[in-house]
Amino acid sequence: MTENKQENLSNRMIKFLFEGAPVRGAVVQSSDEWQNMIRFHKYPENVASLLGQFAAGALLLSSTIKFDGALILQVKGSGPIQLIVVEVRTPLSVRAMAQLREGAEITPDMDLQALINQDNKGQCAIILDPKGRRAGVQPYQGIVPLSGATVAENLEGYMVRSEQLETKLWLAANGQKIGGLLVQKMPGTGGTAAEANDPDAWGRIIQVANTVKNEELLELAAPELLHRLFWQEKMKPIAEDDVSFSCNCSRERTSSMLQQLGYKECMDIIKAEGKIDVTCRFCNQTQTYTPEEVEALFIEANPDAGAKGADPKRPQ
Repeated sequence: MTENKQENLSNRMIKFLFEGAPVRGAVVQSSDEWQNMIRFHKYPENVASLLGQFAAGALLLSSTIKFDGALILQVKGSGPIQLIVVEVRTPLSVRAMAQLREGAEITPDMDLQALINQDNKGQCAIILDPKGRRAGVQPYQGIVPLSGATVAENLEGYMVRSEQLETKLWLAANGQKIGGLLVQKMPGTGGTAAEANDPDAWGRIIQVANTVKNEELLELAAPELLHRLFWQEKMKPIAEDDVSFSCNCSRERTSSMLQQLGYKECMDIIKAEGKIDVTCRFCNQTQTYTPEEVEALFIEANPDAGAKGADPKRPQ
């Protein structure tokens, strides 16, 4: 095994099929890449665990679709966690964030219901945003109530309600590592030869998978985990991919956002603060703009304004 493979063993997703049965699956783990995702944030332990489970779940759901673009998972609720966003982009880069309500009190005993869904009106949305989407074309979006007690139950509920696919998930996370297992009935297989030859496959596989422990999801290498669980089944790995943390924020994107905000609004911030600081909610990195840099943004946005006798600082 090469040195690069050694480094990536704990940041991998393996997709597989059960031979002779209409069932597919995936297992994902991430350690240092997950730590890079949250290292600039000071999430309480239970918040980090919840965010990590959503991140693992989003990665696993992305394994079930052939898609070039971004899968974006959004969870909104009324608790101390106002918003969770996970974005998975092909080829398998991920970023995730949790937005906490200002002044919210978080105690270690708070679970998903207490952290997000105190009024039982929370929502879970999954958005598929294709690469190169044409202007004016809206991405696909499915929204379901946040009705499950766990992250896995909510994502399973989404797949049944929105995608009509029987899917089971087992998810675990802490501040050091995330791990997860997905098993799914393959779509459009009712009555096929594989299902007829092994009608008990789905129930048998789920029964075995239900024995998996959080510690195994986090500590066992994926090949060992799969062997320990499904050693009696015929399995066929179909793909292995590296999981990486990648934030696509940039100076260019931030500058474009300020130009869209408008000259007057930017100058109001400059007048009040003396500068503009824009912090990415994912990587927590800050882009700082001086008054001169903000002025230059709007001259760049409308370079012909001065030649026309207009104020070059203000877009026309």
